[in-house]
Amino acid sequence: MKLNVLAFSQPDILYQKGLLKLTVATQAYEQAVDLLQQTTYGTKGIRYRQTGQQEKIHQLNNPYFFYLYEGDVLIGFYCLDQRIVGFPAGSVSAFYGRYLAVRDNYQGKGYGQLLKSKAVDYIRRQVQPPYLFYSFIEAKNTRSVAVSTHEQFESVAQLKTYMFRRYSPTKDPRFQEASTIDPTRTVPLVQRQFAGYGFQNFININYKNQYFTLEEDGQIVAGVQANPILWKLVHIPGPLGKLIGNVAPFVPGLRRFFNPSRQAFVVLEGVYVEKERPELLPILLESVLAHFKLHTAMWQIDQNDPLMSLLLQPKMGLFSQFQPNVTTHVMVKAVGLPEGIKPGLEPVYMSCFDYS
Repeated sequence: MKLNVLAFSQPDILYQKGLLKLTVATQAYEQAVDLLQQTTYGTKGIRYRQTGQQEKIHQLNNPYFFYLYEGDVLIGFYCLDQRIVGFPAGSVSAFYGRYLAVRDNYQGKGYGQLLKSKAVDYIRRQVQPPYLFYSFIEAKNTRSVAVSTHEQFESVAQLKTYMFRRYSPTKDPRFQEASTIDPTRTVPLVQRQFAGYGFQNFININYKNQYFTLEEDGQIVAGVQANPILWKLVHIPGPLGKLIGNVAPFVPGLRRFFNPSRQAFVVLEGVYVEKERPELLPILLESVLAHFKLHTAMWQIDQNDPLMSLLLQPKMGLFSQFQPNVTTHVMVKAVGLPEGIKPGLEPVYMSCFDYS
C-alpha cells in the first residue's frame, strides 16, 4: 500500500483572523523546535520537558506541520505524521498526531483546539478515505484528552507504563547489537511477533542501529529496540515533590533512578522473546541498560497485550514495576475504514519513537 502524499511548495493559509494566522507546510521550522524545547507536558502528576526535538522532527515519515502565529510570533504548533499502519485484516493510511504545543502565556484560549480542528479538517478535505487519525494521550493530560474528544476522537485502548530498573546492570555474553551485524534479520522477526496486533508500524525498528538481541548458536532468542532519551522534570506532585526534586540529585544511590534535571533512560519497542523462555527478557533489558550505562527502561504496553505476563515474573526485579495510576489512551478518529479493520479490537503496537 502506498501513501497518498500531499505536495505543495509554499505554506497554505488555513485560517486567518486579525493577527492570528494558521498555516500548513511540510517543512519543520526552527521556531517550532524552539517552541517544543520550551513546552511542558502533563496537566496533572509529573510534568516534564523532552529533549532531542531538533533531531527527531527531521526524521518523521511524511509529516504535515501546522503553525499558529500571532503576527510574526509562533504561538502554537501541531504535527500529523502520515504512515501506513497494519492490522490483521489489512493496512490503512494513518495520520499520527504529535507535538501539540501552545506557548505557556497563550494557553487556555482554545488555540490547541484550533490547531487540531484545522489539521483534521485539512486532511479530510485533501485525502480520500479510508484513513484514520490517532494519538497517544496520558489520561491525566485532561486538556489534550478534551481537545481530542471535541474532534470526535474516541479511546479504543489503554496503555500501561512499565519501568524496568537495575541498580548495577551487567551485560550478558549473548548480547549483540543486531542491527550492526545483519539488520535484515530484525524487521521480519518483529513483524512475525506482532502480526496479530493493531497499529503495526515498524518504520523505526533499527533506528540508529539500536535493535539489540540475545543470540544462541547464531539464532536470535530475544530482541528489543531501545532508544536512549533525556527528559527534564519540571514538577513532581505530592507534598514531598519539592523535597525529592531537591534532594535526589545529591544522593548517589537515588540519583541513578531519579535526577529531575537529567532524567535519562531508554524507551522500548519491538520486544521479541522466544516462546517458553520468559527468563530471557530481564537478561536482555539489563544488558541494554549496561550497554547505555543507564539504570531505567520504559515500556508502554497495551493492558491487553499477551506480553504483559512477561512483566509480572519475579525475575524482573524488585525495583521494576508498573507506574501507579498512569494510563495512556489510544485516541482514534476513523474515516471510512474497511469492515474488517476495527481499531482497538487487537492489542495496540506502540512505537517508542512516537512517544519520545
